[in-house]
Amino acid sequence: MDIALAQALSRRRSVRAFAEHPIPLESLKKLLRAGQGKTGEGDKRTAPSAHALYPLRLHVVASRVDDLEGGLYAAEPAGLELKKISHADLRPALCKAAIGNPEWIANASCIIAICADMLTPARTFIEQSPYGARGERYVYLEAGAAAQNIQLQAVAEGLGSVLVGGFDDEATASVLGLSSPIAPIALMCLGVAAPES
Repeated sequence: MDIALAQALSRRRSVRAFAEHPIPLESLKKLLRAGQGKTGEGDKRTAPSAHALYPLRLHVVASRVDDLEGGLYAAEPAGLELKKISHADLRPALCKAAIGNPEWIANASCIIAICADMLTPARTFIEQSPYGARGERYVYLEAGAAAQNIQLQAVAEGLGSVLVGGFDDEATASVLGLSSPIAPIALMCLGVAAPES
C-alpha cells in the first residue's frame, strides 16, 4: 500500500491489541529496511547516525510471520537478511522482563528489538561534554529515528505497532542473548490490529 507521508503521520497510533493473523514476510522486510536499511553508496542508512557509527542492531522475535519460522533472528544491515539465532518463542519471557507484564508483547505477531553497541559511541564522543554521556545520547536519538521510521512503515503496511521502552535491561538482554556492549534500547511490537470492541 502506497500512502503519503502526511497520511502515515496522521494514522500512526500505538496499538496494544493484535489479531491472530500473520503478517507478510515482505512487510517485515520493509519494516527492517525502514529502520536500518542501507541507502545509496557506502554505509548510509535510513536513520541518521552521529559520525556514521551506526551502532544499532535489529533483532526480530518472530511468531506469526508468513514464510518465516518462529524464533529469534538477527537482521544483517547490508541486505537485511535474517540470521536465525534461536527457535524459541521469546515473547513470554520478554513480557515477563517488561514493567507491568504488558500482554501486547506476548500477543504481537513479531517484535523488532532495537539494540545498540553502547561502548563505541561512548568512546568516540568521550571528549564532548557531558563527558562519557554524549555518545549515549546520540545512540538514543538514532534509536528514536529508527523506531519512528519503523512505525510509519507499519502504517503504510496496514499494521499496528507499539513501542516499549519499559523493561528490565539485564533481563531483556539475557532473553535476547545479547553480550556487552550490546544493550536493548526498545521493543517494537507489531501485528495486525485487533478489531476494536
